[in-house]
Amino acid sequence: MGVDPGTTETGYVVIDEGYAILEAGKIPNEELIAIIKNDLPSPDYVALESIGSYGMAVGREVFQTCFFIGEVIRTCKDSGTPFTLYARQEYTRRICGVGKISDSVLRQALLLRFGGDRKGEPLHLLRGNSDKRSAFAVAVYHLDVLNSGGVR
Repeated sequence: MGVDPGTTETGYVVIDEGYAILEAGKIPNEELIAIIKNDLPSPDYVALESIGSYGMAVGREVFQTCFFIGEVIRTCKDSGTPFTLYARQEYTRRICGVGKISDSVLRQALLLRFGGDRKGEPLHLLRGNSDKRSAFAVAVYHLDVLNSGGVR
């Protein structure tokens, strides 16, 4: 499961070992916690986008997202679900070739690698939502690291 946390809603994607999208959505934060905590079967692994510091002032929304990330981590630990935090710059560098990118550049890189997002195409479930695309990208990065023998 890839997760792009937000202040009140979170993008998530469930993929299989072949990178096929099994489920994707943007849901209230409480629902994501319930999925990790109660869903049977619970995710095998959670790849979670983390917050990075870029030397800029931040507001309440960033802190709310940080608190939610902590809640996801605690839920994973309590449920025995392994997880890893990945900074956006880390996973976008692997997928796009550069670390600091826009949502549209990430979308284009994913389309080039996996195919289209129209109905019936591989990325259809991500259409129209950058949070779901980011969740997919962090899950893809996690699988790429595993498949390359990298250890996190």
